[in-house]
Amino acid sequence: MLKLLAAGLVASVAVIGTVHLASADPVTITFRFNDTEQEVRGAIDAFQRDNPNIKVDLQRIGWKDARNQFLREAAVGEGPDVAHVAQVWVIEMGAAGATLALDDFIRKDPPPNGFADFAAQDLAKGRDGHFYGLPWTTDTWAMVYRTDLLKDAGITDLPHTWEDLRKNSEAVYKKTGKAGFGFPAGSSASGAMWFLANFYWWSHGKELIVQKPDGSYAIGLMPKDVVECMNYFKQFMDGGDNPKTNLAASDAHDPAIIQALVTGKQAMGAMPPNTYKEILKAYEEANPGKSIPFASAPFPHQDDTKSSMIGGRMLVINANSKHPNAAWKFTKFMASQAVFAQYYRTQFPAQTSLLKQIDFGAPLKGFAEQFPHARTWGAYASGPAPIGTLWNVTTRTFGKALSGQVSTEDAAKELFAEIGKQMP
Repeated sequence: MLKLLAAGLVASVAVIGTVHLASADPVTITFRFNDTEQEVRGAIDAFQRDNPNIKVDLQRIGWKDARNQFLREAAVGEGPDVAHVAQVWVIEMGAAGATLALDDFIRKDPPPNGFADFAAQDLAKGRDGHFYGLPWTTDTWAMVYRTDLLKDAGITDLPHTWEDLRKNSEAVYKKTGKAGFGFPAGSSASGAMWFLANFYWWSHGKELIVQKPDGSYAIGLMPKDVVECMNYFKQFMDGGDNPKTNLAASDAHDPAIIQALVTGKQAMGAMPPNTYKEILKAYEEANPGKSIPFASAPFPHQDDTKSSMIGGRMLVINANSKHPNAAWKFTKFMASQAVFAQYYRTQFPAQTSLLKQIDFGAPLKGFAEQFPHARTWGAYASGPAPIGTLWNVTTRTFGKALSGQVSTEDAAKELFAEIGKQMP
């Protein structure tokens, strides 16, 4: 009798414990994403279906605010559990103590196909040798053209040199009254002029930050190189073929630029693939059944130079996260083949094995052609000056020069002075 009563008591406790666990509230983690919600909503829903004990609260923030906001929050013990960041921010965030070292997770619970399958590992590793981010996506920028507007301007070939790009942009404006090369020329933090300036320098065989043979770092440009670059882009502003309103735009994803390309008020743009895909989708929705008047192509470059970056995004876990295991489980899921195959088609996966399976398709042909002429950030990311600081200073000084607030010579001096403060 006593044995039966004891067995019944154990069974009751087990049932009660099961009921308690089943009815417990799920763990909630926050995921901060810097692009549009629709790009990841399906993947998040799928993760929650497969993991009912983990709820993911999606937060949205624009790219221009994302880096500084995350660093501020992490410094006071706050912020999202998982953050969507640019690859080049990770080393800086790890050094600031804002992100969690992932070494133990990678070793004990590795991501799909193992960590060795991921690109940009050098940008994921901090100066202390620990990994602070999981590479999630990879991409590059390329040029995008409205072929119908080029045709109206009598242009039959896409430009192959920076000089051709300037002439074609001017021709479109003078012959059609439409904007030529419309680029975001604003001076806010993390603006797009950072990319365009570096693409121009790289394609001419120069770079802002270099590593010397002895392992030290230095500024790789002369003041005249910066002035030349500023003067080149200022031509578009002064000539009117890049509208003055674009001085208020700092992001390639700015709605004004996207809308101008979709409606045919602008002939040329420079952007990452996710922005181009949004343009294609918007055009198809507004013009059902019509052929797409767009083409993509690499940036101008010499045969032996690069003209764009191999960029992308990483996912990082906040050092203050109260649920790091759940955050890692979600991070791993987002890097899985299922996410890229079924839900996220905006950028390309950062895994070598998955990249081999990508079909770029005809509209993205120029991006595929750009990859062989793209490079990593290299010394920019590993050098002593935080890349976020380099980015912000470059954008700010270019914004002043392009708007005419200061001369290109004075803007170049300011850029050198500010970056010089960051170098040993």
